[in-house]
Amino acid sequence: MEIGNSGLRELSVDDLFQGTTFLPDAEISRFEVLLERVSRNRYTGFVALYTELFQLFPQAPHLAEFFEQAFNLIVPPTREQRLIMNDPVFQVWSVLAAHYANLVITKKTADTDALEKMLIEFPQMLMRVKTTDSARTNDYCPPVYRFDVDPLVAIVAPPSYEFPKDEATRKQLERNGHSVHFFCDVVNIALLRIEHTWPACREQFRKLVKSICYLPDGSFRSCSASRFTGIILISNRDDSILDLEESLVHEATHQLLYNIVEVCPVVKEEASREALFTLPWSGQKRDFYGYFHAFFVYVALVKYLGRIRSRSSHELQRAQNRLVFILQGLIKALPDFEASADFTPQGRQLMENLAKEVRALESQHAGLLAISGTAAGSERLLGLTA
Repeated sequence: MEIGNSGLRELSVDDLFQGTTFLPDAEISRFEVLLERVSRNRYTGFVALYTELFQLFPQAPHLAEFFEQAFNLIVPPTREQRLIMNDPVFQVWSVLAAHYANLVITKKTADTDALEKMLIEFPQMLMRVKTTDSARTNDYCPPVYRFDVDPLVAIVAPPSYEFPKDEATRKQLERNGHSVHFFCDVVNIALLRIEHTWPACREQFRKLVKSICYLPDGSFRSCSASRFTGIILISNRDDSILDLEESLVHEATHQLLYNIVEVCPVVKEEASREALFTLPWSGQKRDFYGYFHAFFVYVALVKYLGRIRSRSSHELQRAQNRLVFILQGLIKALPDFEASADFTPQGRQLMENLAKEVRALESQHAGLLAISGTAAGSERLLGLTA
């Protein structure tokens, strides 16, 4: 499977991380190579899974359809097939199937029922994916789902969101918020504004976000998770289109980091998973990896908010206030990351690249920070002389 940019084809993982954040204003070829390597890794992972399953079930007539369709998906690896393998639903299936297969292979269970069920359901899943992918190419906005979300997504969504199983509860909840059609119109407006404000950000969104779940009753403003990469959840808590723009950019940047981590972990496996850190933006507790996710996302948001132009004076002021608030949190958080030993070598490189960006943003917006009181008293702004 050929890597898209020939000039960067042979980059090592270490070299790939040199001098880039992968954010929309970074060298675009690095982002393209990142996505290509994610795609290649997923293809390789599926081939490995197929091989393991063929060895587990050498004589299984009831699984013949799975093996036939899976083989046709592997040989040869065409662009269409790769699009299917990168579909969020296909990825959820792959992760679940690999999990069940691993339990059997490592002899943690002798029961193959759950694994066989996944394989028997493969043709139906594949048909759903092909139908969705075909429809997706014709829309400006990714497909938006409510309770018609793919059943595999509903399985892995908890604890982020519990999709109700009974029809009565669903009908009751559907009375909350706006209709899906109305929400799609609003998302389209927000995406057009993102495209006008930062075209490269809109392009990254297009490549990273494949589906949106509109869940007005969600306990979050917006949400995503690596267990359903490519899908974002949006509730009914944004107060304006500007807020929705922020939510969309926020979640797309989470997706970017999920893809980065698929290529190479950025935090050491032995790093503590205790929620020891307090986010300076919300006061919520996170472990180190979650803290870094927030930091990465907020760097992107400051860059986005700083590009907003040609809006009403009220909206420009709101964007400016939000920018200052987020940037203040980045400045406060930066020493925690610079002092940490929990990064992998590639994660450390990414962090150092982000630190340079934060200092540049701090210098760029020094006037706004000073007006807000950040520079008052004896505190020094990072990277600036007193």
